[in-house]
Amino acid sequence: MSKQFKSRRRTRLARLVTFTTALVLVAAFVVGLLPGGVPVASADREYSWTLDKDARTLASPLPYIYDFEIDGMYQKCGTFKNPADIYIDKGGNVWISDTGNNRVLKFAPDGTYMLTIGSAEGPGKLNAPEGVFITAQGDIWVADRGNSRLVSYTASGEFIKQFGKPTSRLLEDDQVYQPNKVVIDRRGYLYVLNGGGDFRGIFLLDSEGTFRGFFGANRLVFNLGRLLIRMFTTDSQKKQISKVLPTHHANMFVDERGFIYTVSPLGDVDQIKKLNSIGNDVYTSGNKAYGEIERRGAQTIKPQFVDVTVDSQGIVSALDFNSGRIYQYDQSANLLAIFGGRGSQRGKFELPQSLAVGNEGRLYVLDANRNNVQVFRPTEFAELLHKGSRLFFDGKYAEAEVIWREVLRRDSNFELAHTGLAKAFFKRGEYLKAMEEYTVARNNSGWSLAFGELRHDFVREEFGLVLPASIAGIALVVWGVRRIGRALMSMRFDDRGGVS
Repeated sequence: MSKQFKSRRRTRLARLVTFTTALVLVAAFVVGLLPGGVPVASADREYSWTLDKDARTLASPLPYIYDFEIDGMYQKCGTFKNPADIYIDKGGNVWISDTGNNRVLKFAPDGTYMLTIGSAEGPGKLNAPEGVFITAQGDIWVADRGNSRLVSYTASGEFIKQFGKPTSRLLEDDQVYQPNKVVIDRRGYLYVLNGGGDFRGIFLLDSEGTFRGFFGANRLVFNLGRLLIRMFTTDSQKKQISKVLPTHHANMFVDERGFIYTVSPLGDVDQIKKLNSIGNDVYTSGNKAYGEIERRGAQTIKPQFVDVTVDSQGIVSALDFNSGRIYQYDQSANLLAIFGGRGSQRGKFELPQSLAVGNEGRLYVLDANRNNVQVFRPTEFAELLHKGSRLFFDGKYAEAEVIWREVLRRDSNFELAHTGLAKAFFKRGEYLKAMEEYTVARNNSGWSLAFGELRHDFVREEFGLVLPASIAGIALVVWGVRRIGRALMSMRFDDRGGVS
């Protein structure tokens, strides 16, 4: 058998093996190597994305995966109808305002139906309820929009009292009052959102239902053009110009420390706020844009946040109505994760209305169109992000270093992790390594601080060489300047301006 023949046979055999391998891989992909032929997605193989400092998308491991759902279809309560709000109490129980059915429902953490409130005849009967809140004592408060009131019940669902439309010189007699969200702080003060996009802010009521004023109103950004128009137009012209009003709050959440988080769906910046006791935003220094701006041809789609919730670690989750995505931020407003989206499959949403965080970090998302609540559990990657972010915010950079290294092992592009490592190096005095991490994270301010410390250490340690070198350098510059000056003075110019 000739060598040429053997070579041809090996080549044909290699081609046959390659082709067979390709067919096997294609079949494995299509069939999924599973009964029924449907490939099952693994959390380790699915990917999400996050944004860098230039708002470019970067691939990132999936932060949450679908766990189960609550819909009431096969339970005693029956199906939902246009639900509007969801709340998780201290025991992990799930409360849903079933607006279209004029009731509030309670479910156990595993989704088992437990209780119906507001459906019985009497003073506690609800009419299109929207907001629901459970106090630490177990009292149930409902924003009963259809009846223009706030109403409270005992933990077992018995009517206690109601607060109707408040009276005040700040409120007009014909003021439309349709409360749709309510939260209560540790003092027992009630924060109420009035439906219809009330731009004046949150209604603040004391524990007796007395109106105390507006809280945390959004402010208009200064606009020179608008000021000039008002200065140089007549009164009749001003009446024809449409008024520019502040954006309204769409939803709110009160955390364990008493801070009120709000979302403003129509704002371009500062759509998420963290209000202190006097109504000032303490979340960021201002003018921060959240979410992603999408461009579909000539159309620009801006985020429209409709709900916000915060877990025990301070992780802020905000729900974007337009895209159906959930954005997670830490207490320094750093973006941690993105997941969700519009769609009819599990893990996507058709008409997302509200979200809440429950036990073990699970997120509950209410879909008013599908009439259900989808429950998501955090992946190991999300748990790493949350833990590292908490330690980072508390200034425990050395403890967070191990966490950030594990994050970077799974996502080498995660900029906050590089900043976290840089902080750990900086604290240990390893300024050159800190500068390297700050460079990857594109953190210019951190890089400058590390470089300043490195320069200071060099000058201090090498002072014996730096001082003579500095003196010699200054003397050389002076000598050079004098030489140039003498050369210029010695030049002679002819009558025509030329140098002789």
